[in-house]
Amino acid sequence: MKKKYLLLLLCVAVVFSTACSSVQSSGDGNNISTKDDLLVAIKAEPSTLDPHNSTALANFAVQRVVYDTLVEQDENGKIVPGLAERWEVIDDTTVRFFLRDNVYFSNGEKLTAEDVRYSIQRSTEERGSASMFSAFDGEGTSVVNDLTVDIKVKYPFAPIYNYLASSRGDIINKKAMEEIGPDVYGRNPVGTGPFIVKDWVTGDSLVLERNEEYWGEKPVYSKLVFRIIAEQANRAIELETGGVDIIYDVAANDASRLSEGNKTKVIKGPGYKFSYITMNMSLGPFDDIRVREALTISLNMEDIVESVYQGSAKLADSLMAPTVFGYKKVGPYEYNPERAKKLLSEAGYADNLHLVLMTNEDRSFMDVAEIAQSMWKEVGIETEIQIMEQATLLSKAAEGTVTMGITNSTPTTGDPDHALMPWPSTYKSFLRIDNPEIDEYLLKGKSTYDTAEREKIYNEAMEYMWEQYNMIPICFTDSIYATGENIENLECHPGNTPNLAKVTFK
Repeated sequence: MKKKYLLLLLCVAVVFSTACSSVQSSGDGNNISTKDDLLVAIKAEPSTLDPHNSTALANFAVQRVVYDTLVEQDENGKIVPGLAERWEVIDDTTVRFFLRDNVYFSNGEKLTAEDVRYSIQRSTEERGSASMFSAFDGEGTSVVNDLTVDIKVKYPFAPIYNYLASSRGDIINKKAMEEIGPDVYGRNPVGTGPFIVKDWVTGDSLVLERNEEYWGEKPVYSKLVFRIIAEQANRAIELETGGVDIIYDVAANDASRLSEGNKTKVIKGPGYKFSYITMNMSLGPFDDIRVREALTISLNMEDIVESVYQGSAKLADSLMAPTVFGYKKVGPYEYNPERAKKLLSEAGYADNLHLVLMTNEDRSFMDVAEIAQSMWKEVGIETEIQIMEQATLLSKAAEGTVTMGITNSTPTTGDPDHALMPWPSTYKSFLRIDNPEIDEYLLKGKSTYDTAEREKIYNEAMEYMWEQYNMIPICFTDSIYATGENIENLECHPGNTPNLAKVTFK
């Protein structure tokens, strides 16, 4: 069967390791010199660099070096000091942060507690961050003195530090935002980070220069250039020909070639990303669990993942990746087309179920859709595939008009509350679930500070949610980057937002 579905694919993927690793061709290391510019290819232009209205990974790649957060996550997910040199818990809903006394924004303004208070309040109000920061009490967050701020949450909230360390926790300059407004600020950001945006050529590139007044360790190079190159193959060619030093979002077939070249290397590690097929619970026939189970078990997902991803992904056996705290193996689902036919017949859909499956233009997603279409046909289900731009797909999901879709989530915080954000009944997007038991599990999970108890809650939640067949899990995909042979210290980050300021040259 695997060979059968391989024939449906337009491309295949080959990658090579499960742990964070670097694969490099053998070379003699000669003629490698230091550089003063770092050139990075990204697949999409940032929509904005206003962190509270930012939702795309392309935005985060740039924001990561323009702004700072109160606390940071190191490469192991541990929370470490950022703009706050220390903090203390006041009570179950209040944490006091003590700011560094030597931090200045790129406009020369000194960082104060008022900037932090303003940033937190704004994060609870703006469209790009409000859902993620809904537990934060913007009005209750208060200034103690110029370098001390009390951040409040509405209830005990265990992910507070992980969320503050995220890109939506970036601290902005209050004065600049109020003077120039979010539209201008989004293209001319004022941050405290190691780089400053100097030039932005729409559709082409962003040029950043080193912040010579940066409070922390300064990058070894003076200029960072993000080149916008939409096509995967073109990004790989630019790397091979020396047009860029680093590429994100490496296609699996490109990774295979780049790992074998004598001037490139591939860096790979387990990520947070989870790919899945959505079903809109507010619409028939997906309100019938028999149909949802039938759609799930009529897909030989092991064959699909092997055929499409060829070793670059792990078959999903839970509803969040193993890299996320609280993960528990509860699957995978057993392929059983005969039971699927029986369930469809019981639900009144014997040989007369017609579906529309929507996806963006991601090559892997389109391949999954084609194979799923073929497998569903074998149990009497006819499927129309609709391919559209990601922005259109997300817009339709927000409207509730996506019946079935292929998408993924990348919980950049690494926290289960973030990983399971599509599940609560209050979240209106693809799934549109209305299940009080799931809501209760998720509320308990994020409200519990005890680590062992919290893990237990999410483990139990995984078991219950898996039995509801609310989505069809596909796989957990790796974070994959490719670099020139002279690039060092690119950290393999599971959230796909490495700190480029730490990159060095041989």
